[in-house]
Amino acid sequence: MNVPAIAKSTFELLKNQPEFSSITKTVVSSLKKIKNNLEKARFLHNIVDEYNKEVFSHPLLMEFVPCKAGCSACCHTQVSVTKEEAELLINQIESGIDINYEKLLKQSEAGNISENYYKLSFKERGCVFLDEKGACRVYKDRPAVCRTNAVVGSSSQCDTSQTGPQALRLVKTPKADMAIFGAYSVTEESGTLPYMLAKLLKEKNKSILENFKQKIKNHLSVNENVQLKSRSKNVSKETEI
Repeated sequence: MNVPAIAKSTFELLKNQPEFSSITKTVVSSLKKIKNNLEKARFLHNIVDEYNKEVFSHPLLMEFVPCKAGCSACCHTQVSVTKEEAELLINQIESGIDINYEKLLKQSEAGNISENYYKLSFKERGCVFLDEKGACRVYKDRPAVCRTNAVVGSSSQCDTSQTGPQALRLVKTPKADMAIFGAYSVTEESGTLPYMLAKLLKEKNKSILENFKQKIKNHLSVNENVQLKSRSKNVSKETEI
């Protein structure tokens, strides 16, 4: 289970406190009842957004959190997703969102190892869902981890273009973290966004190719049967003559 570091540390810290552990248990129980993977991802996102409202509505945070559209420093860092979240993003691609597949492949080759990921240049690390202005094109369906990523202070502290990941004054989102941990504990698979996205796209394309091959095979089989029947009739007529 590839759980985001912050969600994991929050869970270890608060798992014995009923107020927080009940959140994880409720999320786990609810997700097990949902059959559709896209709905599972949306359920998690709605829960995380609700808990985030409690945190980000605080007047001081509203004043000192610099995060806004176009501020994409954290979009050049590794982000983890569940299989369901990856499928939700693939759904966006199938709906018309265009991405740089060459860039995705390069990012995915780093696997789930952060050291390999940060060997890429800052430009190469940019999320494939960023537009030319640095805004997220799948904001509505962005991963749960992206929804809790926020800092207090200056946005310049998030810059990883020169030195890589830094120690940040992150906004604490304990309830959302407990929900995220619950989702990761029941997902079939999880990993970094590029790795999971590339893996599922490859599997999906392979499935499409196999289905196409099967259709061709069935089509040829039907034609062969028709030809055999036709030949059989011709032979029968020749015998009568």
